[in-house]
Amino acid sequence: MARVESLIKLNGTIGDLSFYKSKSVGYQARMKTGVSGDRIANDPAFARTRENGSEFGRAQQEGKKLRDISLVFYFR
Repeated sequence: MARVESLIKLNGTIGDLSFYKSKSVGYQARMKTGVSGDRIANDPAFARTRENGSEFGRAQQEGKKLRDISLVFYFR
């Protein structure tokens, strides 16, 4: 992890660098890593990831419906 020692304190992202403040060390910088969204959306290797995301989305929508219904009965 890179440590930023400067008069200018940065938070946020510039290009592939992310700047943030750590509680223990102070201001730090790190490179962005990970898989692109386009690859997750199209690569056959991420088919299960897409299935899991879809299932999670459906579960979230049904949970929202249950919470809304319970609020109707709670505030009657």
